[in-house]
Amino acid sequence: MTLLLLDGQPVRGQNMKITANLRIESDDLSGQTSNSEAAHKGFKPKTLAVTLTIRYAEKSFLRDLMRMAESTEGGGQRKTYRVVNDTAEGFGVRQVQFSDGVSAREDDSLHCWRVQFTLSEKLSNPERVEKRRPANASTAQGAPGQAVGGDPGAAGEPEKGAELTGFETTLKKLDTWLGGS
Repeated sequence: MTLLLLDGQPVRGQNMKITANLRIESDDLSGQTSNSEAAHKGFKPKTLAVTLTIRYAEKSFLRDLMRMAESTEGGGQRKTYRVVNDTAEGFGVRQVQFSDGVSAREDDSLHCWRVQFTLSEKLSNPERVEKRRPANASTAQGAPGQAVGGDPGAAGEPEKGAELTGFETTLKKLDTWLGGS
């Protein structure tokens, strides 16, 4: 029997099957040749595709599932659930959100609904690493001479009418003190 808990609440039904997926994005770099080079574009969030059956007599199970799928957090964002499941644990998935919809198809011969839904990983390890990575710093390009239509000394200075933030003001004072100008 497969167990799936979302924030400690069980997803109830029969014949539950969970398929875990990890999508790896890449672009073909071969052009018109037979080269097999590809550009790695990153790992997409892992997904858990869940299928199960819910008997007509247990329609409260379907209602509970729909309440979880439709739950939102502050600001109208989809609710993030802590997931407990062997397959999710094996894939390293800890937090999920409902994605791609929930479907329930009637199966009259078995007197049940065949339910399918997808849970997408939230705050995955690649996502956390990407958020911690410093942004690529842009560098100002300069050329000898004078800026067109500007003061000779105003090339690196902020506009006189532009206000500086508190941090920028502190940096300017420190720069002036160190540079002496």
